[in-house]
Amino acid sequence: MKVQPANSADPGAVRANRLLAGLAPPERAFLLQACERVELPAGAVLMRPGRRATHAYFPLDAIVSLGVGATGRDHGLELALVGAEGMVGVPLLLGSTASTLRATVTRAGAAWRIAVPALQLQLRAGEALRGVMRRYVLVSLAQLAQAAWCTRHHRLEGRLARWLLMTQDRAPREPMRATHEELAAALGVRRAGVTQAAAALQERQLIAYHRGMLTLVDRAGLRAAACACYAADCASYARLMQRNGGEAATGPDVL
Repeated sequence: MKVQPANSADPGAVRANRLLAGLAPPERAFLLQACERVELPAGAVLMRPGRRATHAYFPLDAIVSLGVGATGRDHGLELALVGAEGMVGVPLLLGSTASTLRATVTRAGAAWRIAVPALQLQLRAGEALRGVMRRYVLVSLAQLAQAAWCTRHHRLEGRLARWLLMTQDRAPREPMRATHEELAAALGVRRAGVTQAAAALQERQLIAYHRGMLTLVDRAGLRAAACACYAADCASYARLMQRNGGEAATGPDVL
């Protein structure tokens, strides 16, 4: 894992994470002095349930899957995706030193990393940081509840469209690598179901899929095809993550 001090990073990367962009410049600089930039390889496990966490992560263009029931190469059931809109390590914001979910890098990329003792010190010293992080805890709880509802009540085609939009929101790079096996694992369904749902979206010219590489062709159409949970997630993020002194939220749907 490649590590780079925060003070040697390019200025654009400083604001790439939307949580950090929501802080006023002095507060953001105070936090970043305790951070280092790391390159996260795909497949890296950042946290395990019940294990003591060493760091929290603020992704820049990496994507991290939070899930349960993972064994070996099986990612288990994915409950949430974290990218440039958030952080990995929500339990640390609530006083815990251990994770409750498995955090696995599903798309390689960069992130800010901060050691747990340094994060705790920053939270004690920074009222604005505490406020931002408390709101993000609420966002995370809302999205976990939405994911549970989605898994139980919505059709696979709409869930797949939602997942693709969420992935692009968190790291807008295309084409994205996503095999049917990976999509099935993320959605907690059989591969055959994902193949059928992806074929339906491709037939409607909403996505293009070739040899494991996927491109979102018609984002507006894909949003219309997504289940209502995607709009609900966007709304909860926009409502709860009000910016006070920082920069405006960015991204296709402010998620």
